Amino acid sequence: MSTIDRAEWLKKVRAQAEALYDHLAPAYWVTFGLYANAAHRQFIEKFLGRLEAQSAILDAACGAGRYDGMLVEAGHSVLGIDQSGNMLARAREYLPQERFPGLRYAKMGLQEIDFQAEFDGVICIDAMEHVSPEDWPGILARFQKALRPGGMLYVTVEVAEWGEVGEAYKRAKALGLPVLFGEVVDEIDAAYAQAAALDWQAIPGEQADLAVYHYYPSPEQVRAWLDQAGLAIVEEGTGDGYAHLLASKNA
Repeated sequence: MSTIDRAEWLKKVRAQAEALYDHLAPAYWVTFGLYANAAHRQFIEKFLGRLEAQSAILDAACGAGRYDGMLVEAGHSVLGIDQSGNMLARAREYLPQERFPGLRYAKMGLQEIDFQAEFDGVICIDAMEHVSPEDWPGILARFQKALRPGGMLYVTVEVAEWGEVGEAYKRAKALGLPVLFGEVVDEIDAAYAQAAALDWQAIPGEQADLAVYHYYPSPEQVRAWLDQAGLAIVEEGTGDGYAHLLASKNA
């Protein structure tokens, strides 16, 4: 049985993730983040097709702003938030306000979102896999509160290889970590230490991924959490290694 306090451990891995993304930020728009992601773009188009003209969009965990130019060029205003200040700096560098006047950025983690009916749409892409099961319901509730009535959420959920997830869980338990099933963290400390010691240009993408906390809820659990948050799924699909869900705020 683990003697490590789970709440403190989760704080530590979240802080490590912020520090790692601060360290990796120069790689975005250079090496990381340049994959095609055709399914993501397809679902962004579906998401945009459900919005009125000149809508207000929240890009939650926006990172370096990979999709923000696409949203602004579609005629919408965008607020991008992320817990990594360096990733936001990278976004501002590549999406300058003089070219994208409808685009703003603010440093804020998903757990700190406190908007009340300010947005017509919310997107959260390739980020929820780094959120603990304790935080999932609250974050979805924060998305729901941030939306105006009838507003639209687009969220991705990384598809799990359940055999690998089960083996990672066994290894983490053997290490004495306070894990729950679905968490993949057995290599996180060693990979983080190695990545932090390297220049950003020398960090392999696979190692960077191992250095960050991952949690994989079941599809049934995700649907239940969305329903509890007052978000009704209107379309879903898979592609690029993710499940893609469009959900509307219940009126």
